[in-house]
Amino acid sequence: MKWISPLLLALLTTRIFAAEPPAEWVAAGEKRRAEIPLGGNFKPDPKVPVFVAVGHGARIVLSRDDGKTWKQVFFGYPGADHGGWATNQVAYTNGVFAVPVGWTQPTNYLASEDGVTWRHLTDGKMPINKNSPAEMPSTMALVGGKGVFVGSGYTTFTSTPDFGKSWSTFSTYKFKGDPRGELSTHHVKVIYCGDASGRFLALGDNRGTTGPKWGHLFASDDQGKTWKWLEPKGLDAATDRGAIASNGRLVLMTSGSGENAWRSADGGATWQGPFSTGTKRAGLSEVKGEFWLTGKPSRASADGQTWRDLPATIPEGKITISDKGTLISTSAQRFNILRSADAGKTWQEVFTYTPEADNAGGGAQGIRDVAFGYVTGK
Repeated sequence: MKWISPLLLALLTTRIFAAEPPAEWVAAGEKRRAEIPLGGNFKPDPKVPVFVAVGHGARIVLSRDDGKTWKQVFFGYPGADHGGWATNQVAYTNGVFAVPVGWTQPTNYLASEDGVTWRHLTDGKMPINKNSPAEMPSTMALVGGKGVFVGSGYTTFTSTPDFGKSWSTFSTYKFKGDPRGELSTHHVKVIYCGDASGRFLALGDNRGTTGPKWGHLFASDDQGKTWKWLEPKGLDAATDRGAIASNGRLVLMTSGSGENAWRSADGGATWQGPFSTGTKRAGLSEVKGEFWLTGKPSRASADGQTWRDLPATIPEGKITISDKGTLISTSAQRFNILRSADAGKTWQEVFTYTPEADNAGGGAQGIRDVAFGYVTGK
């Protein structure tokens, strides 16, 4: 039997279960992709506070007035959880927002310094893919920290320290020969641990038949250029992969159900827990130094150990806060954006939309992520 690489096997398996869009749809989407200009010459002058939210199809919406009003500033082509227009996350650092677009099919990073004009993050002069000046590795998550963008997905980490002028990549195949045996992971999501450590930490699932049920942890201490496959202590009781976040002091990891949490004060090397969160089926967000779990009920903690109730009116989904304390709620399951100016007690719908296609190939078509930052402008 011919050997098949883990990455190719993952892609083939994904395509079996993911609806394939019609050929003419793919062709039209690629034509739209070719219309996006190259970047690499970003000169941010971050002064104006904004929210940027994203959804599948590279739907990008912007608010310049603390979340009161929103405008759709970019749309690529109808997309789903898998495909060239899958869009899951928005990242921010030092005056530039960036959005990875594409999962299991051609992937690009789009970026903006003013929130309105969106281009490829790269200038194309140092291509990751020799066949395309703007194509990146298939990316599940992209984060920013201290002017560096770092992405992760299947088996490749990618990073740029200068807004697309130069790039580095790191393959998990470099862990071949590790005493623990073959690494089998995908759906790798990266977070930034904060300026104090400068560490980027990533959590991927475990697709193997042996090893930790909570997945695998990877760490980079050189701006995403090289990575270590960690052997963390204290996670023996973690039986399934959950979410991970940092508040700049601690890293928190929840179980898949959100009922339990573990915390690390050393960037993922050692962990304490489990701590009962008092909720379940909850989404994890970092809100002004606290970890928020939006579920049934919603709970919050600054240390990952002691949890308090949040207002019962807190919506499920992603919560992001502005410099004025305004809360914004988004969810992949909703076609709207909600805003609260009173710490989550009351909420108003401030944006809504109708998807461009009834069936874009599968997956929830709501707003999947939102970030706050500062852009160039007046």
